[in-house]
Amino acid sequence: MNERAPVGYCDVCAALRAQRDAAHAAGREGEAGVRERELGAHGNLGPAVPVAGCEVCADLAARRARARAAYDYSAQTDMNVRLRAHLEEEHGAAPS
Repeated sequence: MNERAPVGYCDVCAALRAQRDAAHAAGREGEAGVRERELGAHGNLGPAVPVAGCEVCADLAARRARARAAYDYSAQTDMNVRLRAHLEEEHGAAPS
């Protein structure tokens, strides 16, 4: 069966949440804290915002949108990572 994940669903985020919750339940607060930080670094940042008028930003944002429309969440995440790196390197944006 090939069911599509809901829009905005990320299997990595789901796995990190499950690991965090299991660590909390087992009383392993240090491990739970590590998973919480990983969650923040991975996917709870929200989408990177392209700079208006920048062709590279526009291209990366368009590729991200196509990946999202195709339910290719791995490619969508890749484009977010590349866009964030570009924003930091070329536009001086602080990493979010």
